[in-house]
Amino acid sequence: MACLDTDVFVSLLRGDRGVIEFVSKLEKANQPIRTTIITAYELLKGAGASSMPKRNLARVRDLISSARVLGLSYGACEEASRAYADMKRKGKTMSEFDLLIAIAMYNDDILFSRDEHFRLVEGLTLRTW
Repeated sequence: MACLDTDVFVSLLRGDRGVIEFVSKLEKANQPIRTTIITAYELLKGAGASSMPKRNLARVRDLISSARVLGLSYGACEEASRAYADMKRKGKTMSEFDLLIAIAMYNDDILFSRDEHFRLVEGLTLRTW
């Protein structure tokens, strides 16, 4: 299944034709659209802090409502902590929020993102859009 990272939603909100076509193809293929609770938080945080919070929060809520939001489960936390330990042993780091997006790995989803740092997470299937 497809799990969309924050950058995909931001591009959708900006009207990026490439990402609109990509998401449209997923929908036409009956591919369920999923995201993480972390992405929902990042989008709501950005919209709320914007110069037009009322408008932007409504847009984010509408967009997120079209996706299944994966919660932060104990199993997902275990995956994120394992990924953190693996990276730390290798002298690599990543933001805590991005590590928690390992929820996608826990759910055997493909994470769609253009953020290359996700390649540091072993076992995470990453695709660009």
